[in-house]
Amino acid sequence: MGVPVPPGANMEQNLVNYLEHRRYLLVLDGVWKDDWCNSIKNLPHNANGNRIICWNFYVRDLASECSDDIYNLDLLAWNEAWKLFCKKAFRGSECPNHLKEISEDLLTRCGGLPLAIVALGSLLSTKSRTPAEFQKVPDSLVHNLERNFEFGIMKRLCFLYFCNFPGGYPVTRGRLIRLWITEGFVEEKGDQALEVADTYLKELISGCLVDTNTRDVQGLVRSCQVNNLVRECLVSISEDERFCKVLTENLDEYDHHSNRRIAIHDAFTDSLQSKDFSHVRTLFMFGKENFTASVFGKALKRFKFLRVLELKDAPLETFPREVVNLTLLRYLNLRNTKIKAVPGSVKKLQHLETLDLRQTFVSELPKTICEVHKLVHLLVDKLDEDQGRVGAGVFSGIGDLVSLQKLLLIKANKNNRIAKELGNLTAMRKLGITELESRDGKDLCASIQKMKHLSCLYVTSRSKEEVLDLDYMSTPPSLLHRLSLEGKLLETPSWISKLPSLVKMSLKSSRLDGGLIEALQALPCLMELQLVDAFIGEELEFTCNSFQELRMLEVEQSDHLHTVLVCEGAMPNLQKLTMRSCRNLKLVPLGLNNLTRLEEMYLYEMSEELITELDNLRTGEYHWMIDHIQVIHTSCSPVNSTCPRFRNLSSFARY
Repeated sequence: MGVPVPPGANMEQNLVNYLEHRRYLLVLDGVWKDDWCNSIKNLPHNANGNRIICWNFYVRDLASECSDDIYNLDLLAWNEAWKLFCKKAFRGSECPNHLKEISEDLLTRCGGLPLAIVALGSLLSTKSRTPAEFQKVPDSLVHNLERNFEFGIMKRLCFLYFCNFPGGYPVTRGRLIRLWITEGFVEEKGDQALEVADTYLKELISGCLVDTNTRDVQGLVRSCQVNNLVRECLVSISEDERFCKVLTENLDEYDHHSNRRIAIHDAFTDSLQSKDFSHVRTLFMFGKENFTASVFGKALKRFKFLRVLELKDAPLETFPREVVNLTLLRYLNLRNTKIKAVPGSVKKLQHLETLDLRQTFVSELPKTICEVHKLVHLLVDKLDEDQGRVGAGVFSGIGDLVSLQKLLLIKANKNNRIAKELGNLTAMRKLGITELESRDGKDLCASIQKMKHLSCLYVTSRSKEEVLDLDYMSTPPSLLHRLSLEGKLLETPSWISKLPSLVKMSLKSSRLDGGLIEALQALPCLMELQLVDAFIGEELEFTCNSFQELRMLEVEQSDHLHTVLVCEGAMPNLQKLTMRSCRNLKLVPLGLNNLTRLEEMYLYEMSEELITELDNLRTGEYHWMIDHIQVIHTSCSPVNSTCPRFRNLSSFARY
């Protein structure tokens, strides 16, 4: 029966009055907040046979104040709880063996409460089935259950933030999340902040508010954007609420002194010198045509309280010296600019948390960078046409930056203490180190073992002749899900086969003869494998039940390889196969028909015999062996002048 509520009446008091002389049944499920629980005390305590049923132990004492007869529902037994958990988390399927231990641990924390089990299972069903992803869930679950109101507000701010970027502009997930955290849209600290920010983004995407631009092999978002129509609405709302001001014309017209954020899109920077921007906390710069570096540098003096400065792609030749006077700065992005050095005075930026110098010409960081103790993300690399990604030199003292979570790329051979100092950085999540010498391998392994949160590791040797001596880890980081090793290996490090969360692996210049496939084939979560000059054997065999989760396989520069065999039951989920510069491979991989989910096959710079056999296979009686492959692209090795440089078997393309 509905309770009539007179206009202006207090809902709670009206309910109490209505129940004063009536018998009532109250069921409490999922009530956790104090403000809700305290309301229970005001319910009438009469002798009409009232009943209160509650799941939550926390509210039972409060419920007893208004009823002597409380029925406590029994908790679910383990078998019932496990069935309910699997139904929600794995959609009725059995729990995978590599997730059983952690799943049982998570279920134990639910204490048999159906609400908690359903919430946990539903959240896990959206995650990648890796131990690393499952271990992130408890804090995220608590956040979702206890802070729904705050989540709504913060998610709205995160959505509005897209108005800073130009229309059709894809922004990477990492960049977006770092900005959200810096802006204070994520109140949690430490490890939990990243997970909560990631949850915000997933909610925006699932609600069709944000479009996914690219995803990785796990299906995780790499970059995203909002369409132009949505962005126009965001810009309008943002200006009405004075959240951000987007400037696309002459800045002379700007006179809003309440906007804490300004995004300048292709506007003239000359006018920046004539206005007071002391109220601005965030500044985005997009567009090169009207950007004058000297004028902009002088204008920075008017942004003295700036916290976020986004200058990605700006036509800067040198580090703006005025930046070091922005002593409240927390975020500085100079990616893809032409700066060559960072001044020692960068130590004045004592609040700096993110410094992005990727794709610049910075080859060495100043020694004073080790005095910027709040740094969480230190990102630097230089693109070289011959060497690829090149790290920057650092000095001894890098181990003092104990808040660092992301450090890449740095050179190891600048000082032989660097590999050992890295052991102090126990909060590290992503680490990239280049030019490693054999003698530093043991120290690096000892340091990595202390990084319990490490998820991505990138290591290259000093040269192709230098051996990566890394077989010194008995307990590698269990959350490691991306691993890239570039350099000669005498054998596959034994700890690699012990990585339960490894999703993507890249081996380059390893030049291994045997044991490589055997070491990797049982990894329970491996989805992407790249082997470039990594295998020098003659036969590559994928045995039955190997690589059960592999989606993408790339084999390049295996000059001695002449046979590839795929046994039945191997790589059952493979979707894309790429082979390049395997010039002695004359036969199409045997067992292609066993790869029933293979959609794309790319054979580049291969032998003319292989391409001819593939053509014959397509038109012959065994065409059924490859009919299921939707796209096949091929090209011959440049040394074969009689073979077309590139060939697209268009009859295979069925989109």
